Amino acid sequence: MPTTCECGMTLERPSRAAPCQECGTVGCRSCAIHGADYTYCRWCAMVFARRVA
Repeated sequence: MPTTCECGMTLERPSRAAPCQECGTVGCRSCAIHGADYTYCRWCAMVFARRVA
């Protein structure tokens, strides 16, 4: 498991981080978007938001 996010930030507790549902990327607290039962990285969340809008 990587210890840094794609943005370059160090991941806090990478073993406990939830991966993105779409691409599997583990993001830092700034890049991961968490919901009740989902997690997306910021890149997939932007694509998803464009599909919904």
